[in-house]
Amino acid sequence: MAPPVLVWLRRDLRLDDSHAIAEALVTGGELALLYVLDPAMKARGVGHAQLGFIVEGLEDLHGRLAERGGGLIVRRGDTVAHLVEVARELGVERVCANRDEEPAAAAMEAAAEEALRGIGVELVVVDDEVNVPHELVATKEGKPCRTYSAYARSVRRVLAELPAPPVEHDLAGRLLAVPAPEIPSAETLVGRPVRHRADVTGGETHALARLRAWRDDGYLARYADDRDLVAEPDATSRLSAYLRQGMLSPRRALQVADRSGAPKWASELLWRDWFKYVLHHHPDLDRHCVDARFDGIVWTGSDEHFEAWTRGETGYGMVDAAMRQLAETGNIANRARMVAASFLVKDLHVDWRRGEQWFRRHLADGDLASNAGSWQWVSGTGLDAAPYFRIFNPDLQERKFDPTGAYVQRWAPDSPGLLRIVDHGVERDVTLAAYKAVAAELQDPSA
Repeated sequence: MAPPVLVWLRRDLRLDDSHAIAEALVTGGELALLYVLDPAMKARGVGHAQLGFIVEGLEDLHGRLAERGGGLIVRRGDTVAHLVEVARELGVERVCANRDEEPAAAAMEAAAEEALRGIGVELVVVDDEVNVPHELVATKEGKPCRTYSAYARSVRRVLAELPAPPVEHDLAGRLLAVPAPEIPSAETLVGRPVRHRADVTGGETHALARLRAWRDDGYLARYADDRDLVAEPDATSRLSAYLRQGMLSPRRALQVADRSGAPKWASELLWRDWFKYVLHHHPDLDRHCVDARFDGIVWTGSDEHFEAWTRGETGYGMVDAAMRQLAETGNIANRARMVAASFLVKDLHVDWRRGEQWFRRHLADGDLASNAGSWQWVSGTGLDAAPYFRIFNPDLQERKFDPTGAYVQRWAPDSPGLLRIVDHGVERDVTLAAYKAVAAELQDPSA
C-alpha cells in the first residue's frame, strides 16, 4: 500500500479545485492535511480580522474533512519544524503544497524544501492561486505584460487554448483518519480579547454559499451597474476574503462569472490575478514605487493627520465612513477604499506605504499583492497606474456613490459636523506640484 501523502495548507483552505490535493491524489496513498498557525503570520500583516477569519475557516475545513472520513491537523509554532515533525509521524515520502508567491512565503517554502529533503521527504509545489500560471502570460512579443489590459488579453488567449476549469475531487476512501484538532480561538492566539471581526464568516462552506446566493439572488447580474453603490452591501460579492485565504478557488469564481454572462465581474477577478503577476515581477511591490521616479517624493504629511485618518475623523464623510467600517468589520467596498486611499496620499501627503500597511493589517482580505498594487494604482506610482494627476474629490465621490447619504449615516453620522482637517482644493494643488517637480527633475538631463 502506498504511504500517506501530506498536503501542506497555507492560503488554500478548501477541498474544491485544489491543485495540491489533485497532485497528492495521483500517488494513490491516503491524504492528510496540515495547517500551521505560525507566529510569523503577524509580521506578514495578518491582523485580528484576518486571523479570526482563518480560525473559522479551519473549523469549517475540519468539519468538511470529517464528513468525508478524514480530519485536519492543526499545529501552532514554527511551520518548518512542524512540517518535519508531522511528516515523520505519518511516515510520508511526499508533501504537496500550493505555491504562495509572497516573498516571505517563498522563503519559508525554500526552507521547508531543504528541511524535508534532510529526512528523505520530497516537497512538490504547484501553481494554484491564479487562473493562469505567470510564466504562460506575456505579450505577443513574449515580454512581461506592463498593463492590465495586455495581461487580461493574454490570459484569455491562454484559456482559449488551454482551458483550466475547476475540478471537484473525489476524496471517498482517500483521507487519513486523524484525531480532532484543537483549534485555538483568535483571542487565545492574540492573548487578549479581539474586537475586530470580519463581516463574513470564514470557511469554504460559507464561501460557496455566498457565491451561489449572490448569483442566484440577482446581485451578480446587477454588478456592473451597482458595484460602486457603497451603502449596498450586496452590490459587491464580498468574496475577496475567501479568495485571499483560498477558501474559494479563483477558477471556480471565474467560471461562475463567465457562465453568468458577467464580464465586468470577470474583469475584476482578473485584476486580482494581475496584481499577483505584478508582485511576481516586482517582489518589492509594498516597499518601492514601480515607477521609480516617484520614490523621490518627500512625504510631508504629519502623524497627527495620519492618526485622524485611521480613526475616521477627517471631516470628509466617505473617508471617515470607510475607515470606521474598516475598524469594525475588516471590510470596505472597493470604491470607498479608493477614496480613502487617495485622500491619505493626495490630500494628507502621507506616504502610500503607511496606508498600505494599515489596510493590510486591518482588512479581512489583506493581501500583499492586491493591497500594495491597489495603493500604487491610486498613488499613480505603479504599473498601469492612472496618471498621477488623477485625484479623487471626496465630496464629488460621496454625492455620486452615496447619493442618499445612507453610507455616511451608517458608519460616520457625526462626520459632516466635524471640522475638516484640510481643504481638498488647496491640497490637490500641493500634490500636483510635488509630483510634477519630481517627474520634471528626473526627466531633466541636466539634473
